[in-house]
Amino acid sequence: MKRYFIVAGEPSGDMHGARLINSMKRINPNIEFVGIGGPAMAMVGLISIVPMEKISVIGMWEVAKRIIFFRNLLSDCRKILAQSKFDAFIPIDFPGFNLKLSEFAHKINIPVIYYIAPQLWAWGKKRAIKMQKIVDQLLVVFPFEEEFFTNHKIKTTFVGHPLLDDPTIPDNFPEFEGRQNNIVIFPGSRKQELSRHSQLIIDIAKEINQKLPDYSISLASAKSLDVKEYELIKRNTPNIHFDFNNRKMMLNAKAGIIKTGTSNLEAALCGLPFSMFYKTSSLSYWITRNLVDIKYLSLINILTNKPIIHEFIQWEANSKAIVEDLIEILQNPQRYKEIQDNYRTIKKLLGNKGASDIAASKIVELT
Repeated sequence: MKRYFIVAGEPSGDMHGARLINSMKRINPNIEFVGIGGPAMAMVGLISIVPMEKISVIGMWEVAKRIIFFRNLLSDCRKILAQSKFDAFIPIDFPGFNLKLSEFAHKINIPVIYYIAPQLWAWGKKRAIKMQKIVDQLLVVFPFEEEFFTNHKIKTTFVGHPLLDDPTIPDNFPEFEGRQNNIVIFPGSRKQELSRHSQLIIDIAKEINQKLPDYSISLASAKSLDVKEYELIKRNTPNIHFDFNNRKMMLNAKAGIIKTGTSNLEAALCGLPFSMFYKTSSLSYWITRNLVDIKYLSLINILTNKPIIHEFIQWEANSKAIVEDLIEILQNPQRYKEIQDNYRTIKKLLGNKGASDIAASKIVELT
């Protein structure tokens, strides 16, 4: 029996973790996984010590407010690692927590195989020095990361991006004429994000109804959130449609308004042009702004190294500016085509399908 301790701290990590577990079990069915994950990882056999939604918070101030909870959880994880025999610790992104746990695992001689690297190239180049000492193998999902981490003397392998393993991601996405007159809004899958973005979404919906009356509006709902969390939006935007099928929405709509994060890359792979937005607490924004060392926040712009998608962050994230950008996307065929052409380039950059299987084979080989 092989045993692995695995930790994912957000919905995208849960999705990728579930695919990794499945791939590893196909290689060796006699494997047990213990750690932290969401419903997708639980469905494929993870024994989770705490519901993932309890740790899925963002922003340094927001984390600081729950510091006692995280300290206790970290202590519990350390005890489990120390008292049980594990063949490896597999952290999935979520660096604030996982790097601390990686340090402990390394100290007690449990191999650390990090899947989906922390974005240290954006905000934590100094932490890469720390990773040299505590990570045995890093499995990265963006091609430029292999060179970055290798240059920091970390054993690194580019495995491709696991989103390409999603069967709902098409080989070819629809162009403008093949899409419905619908605008989709992705406010985020965390309670904290939805709360922060609700009023902006209400204002955006009113602006769209006024300036784009021929377009319907859909909002991506997270299955992990209680329906009551959407009550404010429902009450103030009666004509908005709520949908759980995110992939179908991205493939069918003509344009979107999406918060920063993995959903940006999902939209690109589905061919959905969009405006990006994000709001957080003033303190978290100020701290992050002084740490981040990149020109762009959207993965689309980072991967292409140019402003393909317009970013509306913090005070710039207002309904008028966002909807004006959306109108320009919809009414400028050249820009629409340019965005989709860049999406095709990005897909080629991400490698071929099979990232989950490649990562699983590497982990099994090393342990």
